[in-house]
Amino acid sequence: MADVPPTTPFNESNDYRVPNAKNAFSEQWNFGIQRALGASTVLEVNYVGSHSSRLTVGTWGNVAQVPGPGNPLDRAPYNYIKPSQYDWSVGKGSFHSLQVKAEQNLTHGLQYILSYTWSKTIDIGCDGFFTVEGCAVQDAWHLQRERSVAGFDLSHVLSASWVYQLGSLRTSSKALNYALGNWQLNGIFTATSGLPYNLVISGDIANTGTGGNYERLNVVGNPSVSNPSPAQWFNKAAFAVPAPFTFGNLGRDALRGQKFWNLDTSLIREFPLGEHRHLQFRADMFNIANHPVWGSPVSNYNDPQFGKILATRSTARQVQFAMRFRF
Repeated sequence: MADVPPTTPFNESNDYRVPNAKNAFSEQWNFGIQRALGASTVLEVNYVGSHSSRLTVGTWGNVAQVPGPGNPLDRAPYNYIKPSQYDWSVGKGSFHSLQVKAEQNLTHGLQYILSYTWSKTIDIGCDGFFTVEGCAVQDAWHLQRERSVAGFDLSHVLSASWVYQLGSLRTSSKALNYALGNWQLNGIFTATSGLPYNLVISGDIANTGTGGNYERLNVVGNPSVSNPSPAQWFNKAAFAVPAPFTFGNLGRDALRGQKFWNLDTSLIREFPLGEHRHLQFRADMFNIANHPVWGSPVSNYNDPQFGKILATRSTARQVQFAMRFRF
């Protein structure tokens, strides 16, 4: 027997998109000044900004317009349509930043680039397309309440890269000159703010018919702890379950994870073997300090691991050696 479609599609939960969706667009602008500091160093200061409109905002459609007891569909626009995932093209985002950079060309064996960015990225609802990151909007009927820093916002970003060439030594010892001369030290250092994250609780506490872990917690104390660790990243007693038929008062992306920093270096040496032959040795060291950067804590209040961090954003120290013969 051939498959027969259901008598009505309205009793099935599906994924929908607003039929008159419009293409997103973005406007960018910048202004900056540049100044030479001596013959080999340049300083730049820039303001960079952007505004995006018509971004996709993933919500649950046809949910109750207000929290309350009883059947959520009685408070929805269409009481005969089951709530389903619904994507709108009504999102907005903005980015504003102060960017400073100092760059020196190779001088006395040293070349470097230093840069620092102070910025803020703001958007509405979840950040990923079609809520791929598992986020859910708490109140689909008041999207401005979902306006906050983006989940990928980094307030501060500092980076430095350098190349230092020791060059040839001219001491009285030929052996010393050969062993210690012609080394090159490279490095990349990066430091950033922590990434924002949410704290949620499973279940439809507001009783709106919304799916997913949309409900945020209530803040009842100070979330900070004196010595945060993977075993306890924040004060769990500072959060409580919202009362029935209410939304949580914790703002979206209100908390941040650990600050990030990392140092990669490489050491290179050229050994001349005659006029046209060279043997190159190099050692590359990634995360040379073996500094662990923890990921976001378990954010679901119902999870037994709530408040703990179970993974790292960084990788452990890695060292690799290489030899190359050029002729």
